[in-house]
Amino acid sequence: MSGNPLSSADTARYARQIRLQGFGPAAQSTLLGSHVLIIGAGGLGAPVLTYLAAAGIGHLSIVDPDVVELSNLHRQFIHSETTVGQRKVDSAQARLTELNSSIDIVTHPVLLTAENALDLIADADIVVDGSDNFATRYLVNDACEILGTPLVWGTILGFDGQVAVFDSARGATLRDLYPVVPAPGSVPDCATAGVLGALCGSIGAAMAMETIKVLTGIGTPLINAVSVHSSLDASWETIPVSRIPDRVAITELTSHRGDYGDDSSPGEPPSAAGHSRPEIDEGTARPTMTWAEVEPATRLIDIREDDEVATGMVPGAEHVPMDVLLADPSGFAGGTELALYCRSGVRSARACAQLRGLGIAARSVSGGYLAYLSQP
Repeated sequence: MSGNPLSSADTARYARQIRLQGFGPAAQSTLLGSHVLIIGAGGLGAPVLTYLAAAGIGHLSIVDPDVVELSNLHRQFIHSETTVGQRKVDSAQARLTELNSSIDIVTHPVLLTAENALDLIADADIVVDGSDNFATRYLVNDACEILGTPLVWGTILGFDGQVAVFDSARGATLRDLYPVVPAPGSVPDCATAGVLGALCGSIGAAMAMETIKVLTGIGTPLINAVSVHSSLDASWETIPVSRIPDRVAITELTSHRGDYGDDSSPGEPPSAAGHSRPEIDEGTARPTMTWAEVEPATRLIDIREDDEVATGMVPGAEHVPMDVLLADPSGFAGGTELALYCRSGVRSARACAQLRGLGIAARSVSGGYLAYLSQP
């Protein structure tokens, strides 16, 4: 990260923030010379990307394999009705270019995986995680710890949200805040639990501000702390977080694949966080499978809601919404193994756990529809 000299156009565009006491031309120059990688162009990514582009971050990289759906628009204001069905990264790039054509915007329409995370993050000065599932959050966290890259993290659930800055060089990471990775499907995603757009805006704006603080050195970033916001009473509470003294540092990703929703190597050892891979009653069957393992004869079930499948399905899949499937699974018993997928693998993991408890052979496709979209 290095500062870029300010042109007369830069001075005019960013005049209001340059005039801030303690910010000035030096901080603006730093922003113009910075590279920020944003994971997700959705509910949190929309305000983060908008504010960072407007503030003059010189190089923005966006990682998201998803497409725009009509149900996104109440909170993902970076997209529009005219971009429904388009790649989110393309829609976001077009909107941000309209906002600020002087910055570089690079898109990566892929799912973040253990195979590509280190390469994607390597050149970034800071990473902002706007993902909506624990598998990706822990993967981003671990990759940033390995590379020594600061991470701005945010999450929302119901009417509440949290924001933190994780920097392994200066203290705590996500594994210190939440040492035990939640089981797949144990925490509902936005498609299941719902979300208000204004809450995304509150948390996303706070994440953008933390990013600017870390890059420029102004203020006190949320390092070794998490800020918890309750939207219903408009409160913010900052809670200290410290590094777990005996926590083993993350030095590679391979042995932690189970935390990232990848059970392709069931013989791998437990992760450093101290929890093992899920155990399956059916013996040789794993709880998940990859798209490469889905055979042509596999009975593939799309359990997303009607509005989600409107923008596309995997060819050959049957559409059976999750609620319908679980309300009467008897028609799926005794046949061939089922392969279930949802948007990111969260709901399908939960559905498969229930079906397997009933003796129905079912596996969840890791990464869901997002992983399918990110295939070459």
